[in-house]
Amino acid sequence: MQAIPVKVKNVTVYAYFNPIEPLEEVIITGATGTYSVGTLMTNIFYNLDLNADGKRHNPLNVHGKYYATGETSDGTKFTTPWMYCLENDATPTFGRTVSMLHSKHDIQNATINSAEADPSDYITLGPLTDITVSQLFPAPEIGQLLLIENGKGNIIGTRIGTPHLMGVQVDSGDRVGRLVGGMKNIIITAKTKDGKPFSQIGLTTISAGKPAIFLRLFP
Repeated sequence: MQAIPVKVKNVTVYAYFNPIEPLEEVIITGATGTYSVGTLMTNIFYNLDLNADGKRHNPLNVHGKYYATGETSDGTKFTTPWMYCLENDATPTFGRTVSMLHSKHDIQNATINSAEADPSDYITLGPLTDITVSQLFPAPEIGQLLLIENGKGNIIGTRIGTPHLMGVQVDSGDRVGRLVGGMKNIIITAKTKDGKPFSQIGLTTISAGKPAIFLRLFP
């Protein structure tokens, strides 16, 4: 389903903490913008794009976790799921991809390695630019290791499997960290052909070669 942005107002952005911790940190108040929810294959995409009219109370961090509350133009209240900050400039953007699958599937067909990948094994679903690839540190550590920036590539899906796996193929970019096949907890942010923010989390490095292949595997 194509995501249709809905105008929103009175948006408050909060830092996301573990739900069992009684912590609250307000980041932005009084903002306007758009909120959209869309689906592609077995994934749900959430995106929140804010204008520059909100008041900043605390700094944003790219790839940090946040959630927001607000109202649509008709006064309907909403609360987003937690999302990653994709851009922390004057008009910040947030996004997250959530899998709709919860059961186990026999779809681990790819061999994880550091060799050259064969792009013909995958279906191209759309081009990406401004790709940033990082590995999130395991909890309870906070932060990430930057691996690739300024990349170009494509959203991809496997040709076989039930369901098909989704991920990202990175054809070029500046490699600023050591990328190794099998690395997990990969987060990728980018922009689509129409300039919209894109993000995927929980990816595994299938190939660390050129192109680099990252897929969202299932347990």
